[in-house]
Amino acid sequence: MKRLLTIFCTLCLLLTMAAPVLAEEIPEQTDNRCGEDMTWAYADGVLTITGSGAMDDFEEEAPWAAYRNEITRLVLSGSISYIGARAFTNFDALTTVNFGNSLYEIGQEAFKSCDGLTVIYLPATFKIFGESSFMSCPNLTAIHCSGRFPSFRLNSMWDTYGTIYYPAENPWSENNIRDLEAAFKGRIRFLASDGTDPYGSEAETTPVTEAPTEAPTEVPTEAPTEAPTEPPTEAPTEAPTVAPTEAPTEAPTEAPTAQPTAPLPQPEKGSGSRIGFVIIGAVLLFIVIGFIFVRAASGRGKYSRRRRRR
Repeated sequence: MKRLLTIFCTLCLLLTMAAPVLAEEIPEQTDNRCGEDMTWAYADGVLTITGSGAMDDFEEEAPWAAYRNEITRLVLSGSISYIGARAFTNFDALTTVNFGNSLYEIGQEAFKSCDGLTVIYLPATFKIFGESSFMSCPNLTAIHCSGRFPSFRLNSMWDTYGTIYYPAENPWSENNIRDLEAAFKGRIRFLASDGTDPYGSEAETTPVTEAPTEAPTEVPTEAPTEAPTEPPTEAPTEAPTVAPTEAPTEAPTEAPTAQPTAPLPQPEKGSGSRIGFVIIGAVLLFIVIGFIFVRAASGRGKYSRRRRRR
């Protein structure tokens, strides 16, 4: 009996010691994650996304959709290279976007029907406008690109009318620009960043009145690899690969200033695992107690038979 009690006490002690260790091994679950290494926070009209790599794609709504009518400014902090599909669809209150200095691609319908957008500045690393990424943005009149010629996926700017500015120091290929002008059927205009049209019949001399206020400082190291194809309707599905040999020499250096100030609450870590260990301990306890009773009953039976024989 003493031996059984010793074994039982040892098992209980081991379970008690192992529970906290195993609980710490369970990865902490958060509800403000939007990528493998990316989190978001909202405060005072500013949505700040911090991290690196690619943002998740969203089938319907992004996790910050509850603030759709309150978010006026978006800040990408860190080295975010991809904005997920449908991340900001129908965010009409959004007026300002700081894309950081590592953005490579904007996903499908990421900024579709954003009525508040008027001017955006894309970093030198940017290369792909995703399908319908800026579709139906009626007030988006200026897109400033500081890098090489990007790819325009199908309907990336359907029902959007404005001007795309490319670096005056390293202008895009005339053939690429003419192909896009034909594909957009004149809805989108292409000018150099100084406001001139070097490929027009009469170059314009009126400078751009609005200078970029938020732009990256990095320059691309590789030229786009996707080949141009013109779709039958509005925009080419792939961009031409011709690109300038030198990177822009001037770029605004203002860095994102807004930082997350109100992270969402975190769930209590390890609570589920502790409950599981309690259940396991209880099951083991019942097994040991049952074994003790069976052993004790068996012992009494043997003792009774021996007395009768005597």
